[in-house]
Amino acid sequence: MKLKYCILYIMLLFGSLSISISAQEKSTETPKKIVVKAFAKKGAILLRWAVTDKYAWKYSNQYGFVVERTTVLRDGKPLTNPEKSIISGDTIRPRPPKDWESFIQQNDMAAIAAQAIYGETFQVDNQEENQLLRVFYESEELDRRFGFSLFAIDQDFKVAQYAGLGYVDTDVKENEKYLYNIKSAIPKERMELEPSGVFISTKDIEELPQPSDFFGYFYKNAFVLVWEYDQLLPYYTAYNLERSEDGQVFNKINDVPITKLADTPYSGVSYTDSIPQYGKKYWYRIVGINYFSETSPPSEVAELIGFKEIKTEPIISGTNIISENEVELEWTFAEEEQWKLRKYELLRAEKAVGPYKTVIDSISPNQKKITYGPLSDINYFKLKAFGKYQDYKESPPAMVQPIDSIPPKKPQGLEGIVDTLGVVALKWVKNTELDLKGYDILRAYRKDQEFTKLNKANLINESFIDSIDMTSFDKAVYYRLIALDNRYNESVPSDTLVLKKPDRIPPTSPVFKTYEIKEGAVDFSWVNSSSDDWEATVVYRKNVTDSITQPWEKIYQTSIDSITSFTDTKTNPGRKYQYTLITVDQSGLESEPTPPVVIVMPGKLMQPGVKGLYATVDREGKFIQLTWRFKEENAVEIQVYRKRVEDSFTLYKRLAPDDKGWIDQNLTPNTTYKYAFKAVFNDGSVSEWKEIEVKY
Repeated sequence: MKLKYCILYIMLLFGSLSISISAQEKSTETPKKIVVKAFAKKGAILLRWAVTDKYAWKYSNQYGFVVERTTVLRDGKPLTNPEKSIISGDTIRPRPPKDWESFIQQNDMAAIAAQAIYGETFQVDNQEENQLLRVFYESEELDRRFGFSLFAIDQDFKVAQYAGLGYVDTDVKENEKYLYNIKSAIPKERMELEPSGVFISTKDIEELPQPSDFFGYFYKNAFVLVWEYDQLLPYYTAYNLERSEDGQVFNKINDVPITKLADTPYSGVSYTDSIPQYGKKYWYRIVGINYFSETSPPSEVAELIGFKEIKTEPIISGTNIISENEVELEWTFAEEEQWKLRKYELLRAEKAVGPYKTVIDSISPNQKKITYGPLSDINYFKLKAFGKYQDYKESPPAMVQPIDSIPPKKPQGLEGIVDTLGVVALKWVKNTELDLKGYDILRAYRKDQEFTKLNKANLINESFIDSIDMTSFDKAVYYRLIALDNRYNESVPSDTLVLKKPDRIPPTSPVFKTYEIKEGAVDFSWVNSSSDDWEATVVYRKNVTDSITQPWEKIYQTSIDSITSFTDTKTNPGRKYQYTLITVDQSGLESEPTPPVVIVMPGKLMQPGVKGLYATVDREGKFIQLTWRFKEENAVEIQVYRKRVEDSFTLYKRLAPDDKGWIDQNLTPNTTYKYAFKAVFNDGSVSEWKEIEVKY
């Protein structure tokens, strides 16, 4: 039996019951109970229930449930002696595997539920021998089985009955009202499970609401159907989507019920359907499915038509000025897209960014040129191509300027960098003028020097590479940028860009002045570098207690020249540290490190021990599980000591410092054990001694 689906995250909602597959196991103090729902039909009462705990589900599959019915009212009057009976007969449990064989061939949800209940495994094989990890993996697998099982039975009431979580009572009368109690058959010494009940009669027939907010739209060559999901969650767990070609006869198009498989910020759900035929109208509606596989009235109908959108845009290829007040515009459009066109519109604006207004409407789709007038000093045109279903594409703007005396705007965003070889990389923000011809780049080595043009032809890109002399005594280089249009109108020069030449001489080193150890911290003072271009002083530290190969760690940096001291409070007792200083100049060059200063911190004899030490005895599983909390840094191991009451402690187990639990299986029944825990740290110190007594 193979599971057909891989669902990464599922939220299962059964009334007030909400279970997350990925959630961790709840505290043992959380009450375990049964949650029940009922649905009245003519001549029958349908019952559905579930449990709130994965272990309760596991044991329920073994021991089952009992359905108890009490007749409370007859002909509207309470009975003096309510009539109580067990209507389930024997306990209700999942049907044996052979009963599922034919069912799972025709029902995907049955396959999921059967795999969860009887399948060999729900995870990839793991060869890990550690017993604690094995227990963890088994708990994770039970989470998955529990979650997938409840998901499947939520989608199909018949699957719920096969899984031992559903029952139909047909021995009912219209003049009677019943109290149904669902009780667990799990032995109390194994687990106590709170029962649950529901009060109902066959007259309490609930009308299912119509699904709401259903609509659809055409998007990227598909139909997207959207409807409200969260608000109707108390009624429906899933939906069927139906489609019609004539608006009368509807057929279901989804293979499995449509449900929400993840908890999202949106209250709706969507479904994408491919388009059977473009240009044809289709009708869609949805039908809700409740916990008992009963269906709702159909939703309102959404009518949709699929069409082929225009993929390419028209291009204005020519602007022939006939006179100062008239222009002839020409354009091109892809021949393979021509059949989709319905018309063109010509749009005009005073600025490239708009707003654009339609000046000529309903231009024939076969037309490729048009004359327009009168013109303003500056005109921007766009051509809008319309498809047959109101889709459209716009051309890029084309500027028409009968008399051009307006220069481009001042260039913006000029910036650059100089490398150590004297190569200068410049870039800037592109001007927005449609008649832009290019740029001129100018350079000078001093503020008062005349700028020299560097390029022979106009620059058409927004970047330029220059090379400067690094041997000259000039410390900076200056650049400006000018933009030109097609009529050679020049812009105002850009703001002057000043670039400093790279500094290739590192600064001098700082010097330690004093240092002192007090109250677990190290105080330093120093004398800053004498370099003129001093930018910062950086303090580095290295832990040399165990190895001299550990890397240096930057622990402090200051760019304020008046600060010449620092206190290192992040030291550990018993550790040996080296400290050094470097200077960073304004070009990012670093000085040689100062000779290291070696500091040995006083050790700490006694460290904090484990906390929250707790023992759990599982006599059926034949083990004692110990858990604790421990977050101390620099611990190298946790030592576990064990003894019987009459014996002395001996070292029994060594654990990693980040372990939070351990299972002892080497046990003798009816024996009292004492466990003791002690942590060992890398400076040789040890923690407090923690003991716990366990009766096994």
